[in-house]
Amino acid sequence: MSDGPLFERLVVVGMGLVGGSVALAAHERGLAREIRGVDPALESAGPIPLVALEEAADWADAVVLAVPIEQMESVLARLAPRLDHEAILTDTASVKQPVAEAVRRHLPVPERAIGAHPMAGGDGAGFSHARPDLFEGAACILALEGTEPAPIVDRVEQFWQCLGTFTVRQTPEQHDALCAALSHAPHALAFAFARGLPQGEELKLAGAGLRDFTRIARANPELWCEILLRNRSRVAEEISKFEKSLGTIVDALARSDREALLRALTEGQSATQMLDR
Repeated sequence: MSDGPLFERLVVVGMGLVGGSVALAAHERGLAREIRGVDPALESAGPIPLVALEEAADWADAVVLAVPIEQMESVLARLAPRLDHEAILTDTASVKQPVAEAVRRHLPVPERAIGAHPMAGGDGAGFSHARPDLFEGAACILALEGTEPAPIVDRVEQFWQCLGTFTVRQTPEQHDALCAALSHAPHALAFAFARGLPQGEELKLAGAGLRDFTRIARANPELWCEILLRNRSRVAEEISKFEKSLGTIVDALARSDREALLRALTEGQSATQMLDR
């Protein structure tokens, strides 16, 4: 926990599940003297006053961008002319290279933007599902180009840690490759599997296993369409690895090869054990 406010005037742009949770957690933990939110779709955000984007840009000394990735560039373009050159910016985007490129195009001092991706979320969407403990125990990847001043990186890292995360530092390229394997491809595969589910009353007979397996396919299709497209080459590479692995199982079944099938299943089980640590 911080000994005092890390920022004077914090703005969260995009008050959905993630952005709303950032604002609520920062408010609850006293990480800024004043906090305001920007979200034209909301009439109220609980204890967080809502303002227009331009007013927020004039006012803020720190900004968290939590808008969908397809909106990042347009929001940056509107923020940049009015944002104080000393202001610090971070974001929550799930794909980092496109955001880093947009930051370089629009911000006069791009080194003051510290990309971040808190690996937290849920099935629900919107501010009504936001909660201040969303980030407790979650990883947060800081995506760094290598030119950012160390004091600014440390300050943003402390901010995310004070929200409850543990942080790691990577380049945008490393982040996008890792998230293709840990998040993006699994979502694509869950959507693909769910497409083939029986339609109708049969699904009422499904057990908890199917619900667990397909949970992430309940996510917002428009949101995930944009994420997958912006990391498409890496996601395609991960899906190709899955196809090869699945092919091993299909081949073992076709040959009724118990030894090969058991070996593939055992390797899959062993790979999940690190998730429990």
